[in-house]
Amino acid sequence: MSPEQELGGLFSALKQILKAQGIRYRDLAAMLNTSEVTIKRLFQEQDCKMSRLLDICEALGVSFSDLMRLADQAPAEPSELPFETEQALAEQPGLFSCLVLLLSGFDARAIAHYNQLSSADVYLYLRELEKLQLVRLGMKDSVHLLVNMPVRWRLDGPLHKTLVSVNQAFIGRAIGQEHDGDYPFYSTSRLFSQQSIRQLKDEIDQLYQRYQQQASLDQMFYPPDALAPFKMVTTMMPFDVPGFFAVPPFKAAKNR
Repeated sequence: MSPEQELGGLFSALKQILKAQGIRYRDLAAMLNTSEVTIKRLFQEQDCKMSRLLDICEALGVSFSDLMRLADQAPAEPSELPFETEQALAEQPGLFSCLVLLLSGFDARAIAHYNQLSSADVYLYLRELEKLQLVRLGMKDSVHLLVNMPVRWRLDGPLHKTLVSVNQAFIGRAIGQEHDGDYPFYSTSRLFSQQSIRQLKDEIDQLYQRYQQQASLDQMFYPPDALAPFKMVTTMMPFDVPGFFAVPPFKAAKNR
């Protein structure tokens, strides 16, 4: 995942502090002896070194730990792409896969390596993503994502079939334990009141927010080679037990 995404929660927290203290971008620029344009670009692209972030904290009179605490309390707001953008990605499965890999922290070289593509092929994919305003290509083959994580895809949108296929395959591997390591898989059905279900849903929402926030912190403080992509799939909904466990006539079952 890109530095812009890793710093997204912290920059959101910084914006809250600026607003609370009534400090404008021009005021912050003066504190840091730089231009207002530079500050605006920094907050827009969320691309800076840790030392610069610490300078901002010092100028605002807050500690970095307090900033992290504020960022940790702020829920991660999912990004939503325009319908037309999802449609364009659905029409080019390779383009969608390329975007997902970028969002998952793979750079252009890694995408070329894992898919046995030429650098020219990857560049053409990146140019198409740039046309959709999803990435910005920089110097020395650098790629800046213009999409903040997490992304909320339309479950009933153009990418529906692709998303269903990926999640079914992922859950199938989890059930079949087709992986190295001791990772949990839980599946159960019980009887609940609506009040209890609402409470459990709130707790699942909190877990989801915790999952996103911890990912942002890990990507900030750990080197890329110490990180690996993980996926969490969680759902809870009414379970039509008779619909899933049909009982055929006894004789028909006996004759099989």
